[in-house]
Amino acid sequence: MSTRNKYLIVTAILFNFLVPIQAQSVKTKSYLSIYIERIAKSMLGKAYRWGGNGPYSYDCSGFTKEVFQENGIKIPRNSWNQAKVGIKITKKSQLKKGDLVFFTSKNHTRVNHVGIYLGHGKFIHASRFHHRIVISPLREYRRYFKWGRRLT
Repeated sequence: MSTRNKYLIVTAILFNFLVPIQAQSVKTKSYLSIYIERIAKSMLGKAYRWGGNGPYSYDCSGFTKEVFQENGIKIPRNSWNQAKVGIKITKKSQLKKGDLVFFTSKNHTRVNHVGIYLGHGKFIHASRFHHRIVISPLREYRRYFKWGRRLT
């Protein structure tokens, strides 16, 4: 067998092994956002409590930390530290399901609220105003939106 034929056979074998692995990792990333959404929605209605870290009540960053931890992703505990990890998304139009979304308020200059983008202009978060975990339209928070972060 010629060296060229051996090279083609080795290349074909490697290609057959590597393509499924690559396709599987892409599939895993897309499925991860589905699991993030599923876990987040399973917590809808749980009580809001400042400093809450679960399992019965959460504040905003305790909620996001728990959801991502359930998916094997470690993130910091506080929203302003969570706002520093992952790929920064500055335009709302570029947000994807599973991205963290960050906000300030009229009383704060740094990030002080976080939620998880669900797609279609909605996000889920532990709301101090509603006293529980809710789904809200992003447009209601547009004045306070700072950026998103992609971790998946």
